[in-house]
Amino acid sequence: MFNDALHPSSFYQSLRQTVSDLTMTPCKLELDVLPLDSVDMYGEPDKNSAYSLSGHVEVKLTPPTSLLSDPPASEERLSLESLVLTFEGQSELLAPGTGYAACRLIEFSQELIQNGPIEIGHYWDENLRDPQRWLVTFNLAIPGWLPPTCNTTYGDKTREEPEVSYRLHAKATYRDMRPGSSKSLRSMCYGYSNTPSTQATSSLARIVRINRYALPPPQHTLASSEFPGYPFHSVEFAGSVTGPSNSRIPADVLSKLRVLAYVPEHVPVESNSFPLYLRLRPEDLTAEERKRLRVPKFAISATQTELSRSSMSKKYSQKWPVPPTSEQPPKRAIQARRNDVREYECGLLLSAPPSVSAKHTYSILPPDFPEYFSLHDVTSDASGFAAAAFDEPNAWVQMRLDVPIRDVLVDKEELEQYEDMPLPKLRPSERGPLLSVVHALDVVFVCSYGSAVEDGEAGRDVATDELRLTLPLSLVRMPRRNPRHATTELPRVDARHPVLPPPDSPYAVALPAYNQLYYSNGTLREDATPLPRYTRNPEDAEDPPAPPVVCKQTPSTKLPLSPSPDTTLPGLSSTL
Repeated sequence: MFNDALHPSSFYQSLRQTVSDLTMTPCKLELDVLPLDSVDMYGEPDKNSAYSLSGHVEVKLTPPTSLLSDPPASEERLSLESLVLTFEGQSELLAPGTGYAACRLIEFSQELIQNGPIEIGHYWDENLRDPQRWLVTFNLAIPGWLPPTCNTTYGDKTREEPEVSYRLHAKATYRDMRPGSSKSLRSMCYGYSNTPSTQATSSLARIVRINRYALPPPQHTLASSEFPGYPFHSVEFAGSVTGPSNSRIPADVLSKLRVLAYVPEHVPVESNSFPLYLRLRPEDLTAEERKRLRVPKFAISATQTELSRSSMSKKYSQKWPVPPTSEQPPKRAIQARRNDVREYECGLLLSAPPSVSAKHTYSILPPDFPEYFSLHDVTSDASGFAAAAFDEPNAWVQMRLDVPIRDVLVDKEELEQYEDMPLPKLRPSERGPLLSVVHALDVVFVCSYGSAVEDGEAGRDVATDELRLTLPLSLVRMPRRNPRHATTELPRVDARHPVLPPPDSPYAVALPAYNQLYYSNGTLREDATPLPRYTRNPEDAEDPPAPPVVCKQTPSTKLPLSPSPDTTLPGLSSTL
């Protein structure tokens, strides 16, 4: 026996087994978050509403591996004690005048294992070493006041940096249920003779997109709108046009110039234009005053004003339930997701102090838009408000036109200047934590008031002023007409291993996903390829068989279980 122990082959086998045990890496538990879809919100932000975000957390168990040889057959059993899913959102902004600013919008967690630990495990032989997967279903309630996801686009249009972003990540704690864990090089590096009894693992963050749309009203309700072919109702702005304090035109004349303006309630950012309807008339002016008052032309300008801040505005933090100041940067830093803020993180560039704001205004009209539109001919006595028709209360000067808009707010000649800078683009109207976007439409009337026209020539003493009418615009995003919700392709799961049920809903996994049956707004989905209605081919049709003849039977008589001797059964006679 002593000679067998000193045999070279036995010694090398023992040494090989010892080295293999030391270089054996234990099984690993990995996590991956798989959201099924984005979150589509509708209407104005509302802190009393919530939207559903569902999906799965993939729990993957990989078998032990060896660096020198094929690992032997083994069985691994783990106790999954906790699985926490965290949803977080943040806003980052890099703008001229304010530098880099960041704030935390939301952060909350949900425990997915509520009824005690769950045991997972698998037996691997020498040949089959595939990882095993389980899916844990989750359903989070996302508050309806959150701002939508948006990005900063650079001049080359090939790079985008996030402004408002949301992420999901999971963390699990588990324990090895084997009687004893073998020593390994990994555990020795940890400083333990055995691996720790309770371990933790985390997943990579998954990006979650939040969209906000404005739902157009039903088509039949647009019949009373000034723009029945437009997807949104028209909004009327009525009032008097007032000039500047130093106007040369008498104030009592200008105050009697009535204006009605109609614009859509919302303008989709995906559209190329929006309609404008103007109505103008003098009211309670004498015939001589109407003859002297003219509006020869008018101009239109549409602008987008961006107000950037170096910190979250106080009004925003009071209006919405954002994390407190103790949870905001710099007291608690956030993980920056932008790649263009490295100079600020290293201290090479400094951001503006808190409560500093900067304003930038861009024109959303194309560069070839006309500067003025003609309305009255100042050399003609028959034009303007001198006509007798304006004695009637319903006589108006009406103007209808389509106002074009552009998506890139700089001219093509200036694009080279924005190659490494944020590119001004058309945005929806919103009041965000670090950036507010406001749109306005200005209608400028050029008014003249002077002596009457005589002999085809205008009077010499003419007072001219520009009167401005400012209308608010609301730019929104419309939902897709044929929504094709992108779903995440789930990995294949071995049918021999059951899927972990979600808490309090053991049969939810067997049901189809909500977004497979309904749209995000609750409308039932229609089958894109419905089955045709069954029709029998006349050539193959046969006469149907005659229906079977059913005979009506008399109910049988119920007999007693133990008839007495003097009982006479129906149809029988008892004889001795």
